[in-house]
Amino acid sequence: MPRASPKRRGSGPGSRREPSDGRWCKTSRLVFRRLGASLGVLATVLVVAAPVHAAAPNYILVSGPGIKRPILMANWGENGALLSALVNAPRAKGTAARELGKRPRLDLAMFWGWGARPRPTRPNQANQHGWFYPAHGSKPPIIVATVDGYSFPRLVPARVRKILARHRVPLRL
Repeated sequence: MPRASPKRRGSGPGSRREPSDGRWCKTSRLVFRRLGASLGVLATVLVVAAPVHAAAPNYILVSGPGIKRPILMANWGENGALLSALVNAPRAKGTAARELGKRPRLDLAMFWGWGARPRPTRPNQANQHGWFYPAHGSKPPIIVATVDGYSFPRLVPARVRKILARHRVPLRL
């Protein structure tokens, strides 16, 4: 009578034996797929989260002629709203843009990633600067600041004017 060969360990379905030809077994591939998917999700979260935290400066310090003491805008959400409103603001063109050098302007000192340090008091402490040109004569208010990677004169939208007015930043000089 022929003898039944003993069942080899690891030869049944779902076994985890290492193949002798050097290929990865099904279980190892599954583990690496799950690990890869988890790392992909983590990388996506980090990429999306980074711009959210970097979307606005902690502080904007406004100073210049017509302001006795610098005005500190310390609301991160409001600072983000101000810059967001500028993203799609129309460019200033014509004489309004060409004659900015002849107009009074206010410094917008922006403090990015300021963290737990004490509130800034001097514009020279900032790591970015922009310029706000209040309305002057018949010329509209204009902001020149780096927004969404671009820096050019933009007409100031009503939303930005409201934020600046709340902080008593002069809208006309």
